[in-house]
Amino acid sequence: MSQPTLQETVVTFDELAAKRMGRIRRYLRTHPRLVVIGAVVIYLLLTLPGVLVVAAMPESNATGLLVVTLDVSAALLYRRRAPMTVIILVFLFECLALVIAGPQGGLGGVGMIIALYTVATSYSAKRTIPLSILAGSFQTVLMVLMGFPDMTGMEFDPQDGIDETIFTRVIIAVSGSFIIGFYIAAAAVGMNVRNARIHEAELNHWASQVSVLAQVQERNRIAREMHDVVAHSLSVMIALSEGARVVAKRDQARADEVLNELSGTGRAALADMRRMLGVLRQEESGELAPQPTGGNVEQLLEGFRTAGLPVTYTHAGDPLPEDTTFQLTVFRIIQESLTNSLRYARNVSDVQVRLEQRRGELRMEIMDNGDATRVPSIGSGRGLRGMRERAALFGGTVDAGPVASGGWIVKAVLQLPECSLQNESRKAVKE
Repeated sequence: MSQPTLQETVVTFDELAAKRMGRIRRYLRTHPRLVVIGAVVIYLLLTLPGVLVVAAMPESNATGLLVVTLDVSAALLYRRRAPMTVIILVFLFECLALVIAGPQGGLGGVGMIIALYTVATSYSAKRTIPLSILAGSFQTVLMVLMGFPDMTGMEFDPQDGIDETIFTRVIIAVSGSFIIGFYIAAAAVGMNVRNARIHEAELNHWASQVSVLAQVQERNRIAREMHDVVAHSLSVMIALSEGARVVAKRDQARADEVLNELSGTGRAALADMRRMLGVLRQEESGELAPQPTGGNVEQLLEGFRTAGLPVTYTHAGDPLPEDTTFQLTVFRIIQESLTNSLRYARNVSDVQVRLEQRRGELRMEIMDNGDATRVPSIGSGRGLRGMRERAALFGGTVDAGPVASGGWIVKAVLQLPECSLQNESRKAVKE
């Protein structure tokens, strides 16, 4: 079965967020000017009927009220660019409308509701909620000063138990509560939208960071694989070529065998490189060859023996788990350790590879008795760092250093896959 390409599998967070929206929301988000104009149209539709009613009353300044209405509409066109400036202008215009209209009322506070919503989408609740209360309270006081409520057309009979003063205060309290309540509601809706946008931005940032981290981890993984393949193959090829040059003087048939092994190692390394680079191509859709597993360890050791490294292998305990990633980790640690012995050690007469599985972990020791010439400047340190990164995937450690009696040893401890998963689960529960 062919592998899917990256273009088929990678979906950005923005695309996922767009799928969650309906068609109307997606269209409005991509056309912000239409939203601004739509808000102004809604304002005019809700306000102009009241202006016409006021214009029909005697001694009303309909022209002044209409001019103020159009001024508010013009200010709302810039509500997204300068929300705080716009809300100040709208507040002043609506107060002017109250002065012009008198006791009959102003513009109904629709402009302030729209402006407060916009401010709430840009500023925190510490600003918008007090602003809503102050604006509503001031307009209520201004309405009272302009003669609201007008009780001249009403007559109260003392026998009904209704006091005109108390009734007036009740109307003012109810009207003021409605105004302040509508303003706070508009601010609350705006704050909800702002919080949703902030949450979406945080998710987008998180997704971007995760994507970058995944790319870094993938680059590190590829770098480890390429280092292991290239360093191992080149080290074996160098050892084989040097051996062939020595053997050719005594045994031409043996030299031919070594040269065949040399060419085979080179072809295998080239095939590994082509396969690895092919995975990186998005258009690559062919079958992927399996990674080395525990069953390839003997074949790996045989290749080192052919290159002249006297390797002895012992395995105590149960066989390696069937987890392919775990087996690849074991394979690469052994490969890198033996490659270092082949490259740096001199006068090697014995190399021991010991694996012991017990108590939910695998202990590994790769030790040679050669003259250790591991000068830090010789190697880049990528091999040891790569081994430690691989071991960390299974909660393990890798230590390397000289042996007191001479030689070099690499010790690795890996938790078995099932134990590693249990430990990760315990850590997640504690956190």
